[in-house]
Amino acid sequence: MTSRNSVNRAALLFMVCMCLILLTDSYAVRSFGTDQQLLNYALLFDFVFVIPLMYWLLIVRKKGGGMLKVLQAAVPCIILAWIALPASGRSMLTAAPLPLKLALTALEVLIIAAEARLAYILFKRIRGNLRLHGSMVEALRLGTAEHQTKPSVFSSLIVNDILMVYYLIFSWKRKPVISEPGVTLFSYHRKTGQIVLAAVFTHVIAIEAFGIHLLVRQWSDIAAWILSAADLWLLSLLWADSRASAIQPLEARQEQLRIRYGMRIQADVPYGRITAIDTALEFHPDKEESRHAALPVVTPNVRIELAEPIMVQTLLFMPRKVKTIYLALDEPSAFAQMMRGKCHFLA
Repeated sequence: MTSRNSVNRAALLFMVCMCLILLTDSYAVRSFGTDQQLLNYALLFDFVFVIPLMYWLLIVRKKGGGMLKVLQAAVPCIILAWIALPASGRSMLTAAPLPLKLALTALEVLIIAAEARLAYILFKRIRGNLRLHGSMVEALRLGTAEHQTKPSVFSSLIVNDILMVYYLIFSWKRKPVISEPGVTLFSYHRKTGQIVLAAVFTHVIAIEAFGIHLLVRQWSDIAAWILSAADLWLLSLLWADSRASAIQPLEARQEQLRIRYGMRIQADVPYGRITAIDTALEFHPDKEESRHAALPVVTPNVRIELAEPIMVQTLLFMPRKVKTIYLALDEPSAFAQMMRGKCHFLA
């Protein structure tokens, strides 16, 4: 089994090699003109074949993934190739020789076929989880990450973006629902200032995005719009999280605490794993404590300590093992009292 350090070194080597390729290609375009056909072919070859192949050799292969995983790098590389090619290179593609057109067509067919296969598999998983759990959110969250032997950053980002769209567009008629008898709900969006914080960040990001867009467009219109799209994505994530916070309260179930804390913390904690629950006006964990803790972004007022680390999903649905969970709740004292009646260490 490949060690985590080995994978990290391989990822660093990939990033260094990719940057060297990009710098070399950029220097070649600026130094040797923009109308050389051989240079255009070399750029296309680097972006479409060399970088994805290097991604497979250095990263995917070490993680035990198949060749289809290369598509994670191939699609953005094709977009980068189009941006990097000079005007003569883009016009060259429209009048490319038949072998090159056939190769590009085959690559496009492969990408579409792989995406269609992944979409079909994902649809089947989501439908099965919807029947099992009765919740579209849980069906989407579990369906995307299901059957994975190792945590995947790519899958986590897919889950994040799918749920972001769901909360922003399809969740407005939903209300908090008790999923099973005997469940007590605890809200965390009314008194913790999350909506105010989202409004303040929206104001700051909007002003920053406008200024950065005007500044960057003097150099590149494409780069300016990419940065603006990133700001829009950040705002969407912010308000999707606010919406999730309103319709997904914490659930104190019979055997476990079900934490669905907006789009920031997702965990199912058996009561037997909890060793201590503390409340305070504010908790300020230091850097060392934060490394092994799940944090709510806002200032927490509840701390849950665990007997041993458990796997949770944190911001962007990234999986992490944590031994402490910090929360900011509307009624921290009532929550702590309820937990003390359920947890074995205080029974």
